[in-house]
Amino acid sequence: MRTFYLLLFSLFFLGSAAQNSELKNVSATINIKTLKKHISVLAADSLNGRYTTSEGQKKAANYIRNEFNKAGLHPYNDTSFYQTFSLWSWRWGKCELKVGDILLQSYKDFIYRCNSPLDSINTDCVFVGYGEDDIINNIDLQDKVAFAFTKSYSNYYHLAYRLKSKGVKAIILTNPKDKNSFTRLVKSEDPDHVNVSKAKPFFSKTATRIYIVNPSLTKTFFNKNSNVLSQINTLEEAKKIKSQIISANCPAIVEKVKTENVIGYLKGKSDETIVISAHYDHIGKKGSLICNGADDNASGTSALITLANTYAQQTEIPDRSILFLATSGEELGLLGALHFADHQQELPFDIKANLNIDMIGRRDSTHKSNYIYIIGGKEYPVLDSLCNVANKKVGLTLDYGYAGRSSFGNILNLSDHYAFHKQGIPILGFFNGLHPDYHKPTDTIDKIEFDEMLKRVQLIYLTGNLLVNKQSYSNN
Repeated sequence: MRTFYLLLFSLFFLGSAAQNSELKNVSATINIKTLKKHISVLAADSLNGRYTTSEGQKKAANYIRNEFNKAGLHPYNDTSFYQTFSLWSWRWGKCELKVGDILLQSYKDFIYRCNSPLDSINTDCVFVGYGEDDIINNIDLQDKVAFAFTKSYSNYYHLAYRLKSKGVKAIILTNPKDKNSFTRLVKSEDPDHVNVSKAKPFFSKTATRIYIVNPSLTKTFFNKNSNVLSQINTLEEAKKIKSQIISANCPAIVEKVKTENVIGYLKGKSDETIVISAHYDHIGKKGSLICNGADDNASGTSALITLANTYAQQTEIPDRSILFLATSGEELGLLGALHFADHQQELPFDIKANLNIDMIGRRDSTHKSNYIYIIGGKEYPVLDSLCNVANKKVGLTLDYGYAGRSSFGNILNLSDHYAFHKQGIPILGFFNGLHPDYHKPTDTIDKIEFDEMLKRVQLIYLTGNLLVNKQSYSNN
């Protein structure tokens, strides 16, 4: 350790000129034009937000694989750049709602609002108004469908609980006071959304099955429009409303699906390996709007591809091998990184450290410019010292403000570097902090600040150079 710090001291004072030359030598590959090129592909509308297992995610994986191949990286197992692993998915099948002989249309006339499927039912539909106690407590609802009015599609849970306690099979809700609210709700939903998880989905037997219908269809159910029915608030009036027969079902389609990490490596003089990682998946869509994820994490993936190409063009063989890991499933719980870390025995690599890149293209509200958050620096001070040496050339403010934060602020546990950290492998995460466009359709390429991003990629590159040099780093 004493030898390491003597070397570190020398690097602080002697490394600046060498690093200036080092950055100049790689400016042909580490530049704004290159970074922008990769983000433009990864954050394009055609990839539909790169949701794990989606067609857009597969397109992104194919692009990264081709770039790794063009750079001259070796496939991670010398056969394929893909490390494939299995997940579970579920989506709705054909959801139906029929009033007498009239078949309503999903996402035009109704939306099914529940996380559990509905087995086929055929039963009376009973009008209960806004859920007045006199009506709910004195009408037979056992094994029926309750039709209720609500003033808000986000604040009906107490009413639903009361109706469920009366034994209803399902609930139909509508908002007669705001006739445009159903249209807004439909626009906020993605009818093609697929839910993906590591575990096989579990569906509750007791969940409240809810249909939300367009208020213009009230007459279809009871031959009276919503203006008339909304005036009903007594048991006597409610009992006069003729009951309809409702047929309904909403099956779930459950399947095993596959996704893939994209991995390439450069062989060094030993099997000791530095992993540079970034996740390339994102959250898909919110309703009809695509969440392109330009910062999260097309920026990190662009940096990863750029670094792979830069290291691959160096003529001198590094002391350590370098593995470039583009993960899928990060947004679903670090699934790709955890799979890789849990299957290290499949690969002939002795992993010594991980540099993880997750959102490096923007600024947060607390900084004007010229900074980067460092994750893991407090936990791994030797590795952090190397980053500080590298930063002598770049001159960024290294912010450790996320260290020790709880909840969402604990980024140490909430990005792919955690998969390595939990196994005791030293890590550094590079992160620009949160901004108002995080996980929103507004995280687009026009908001990427490429001048800032370039300096961050330069810092990661220089830190990586020190890491692959055995003489300048040991985690022992």
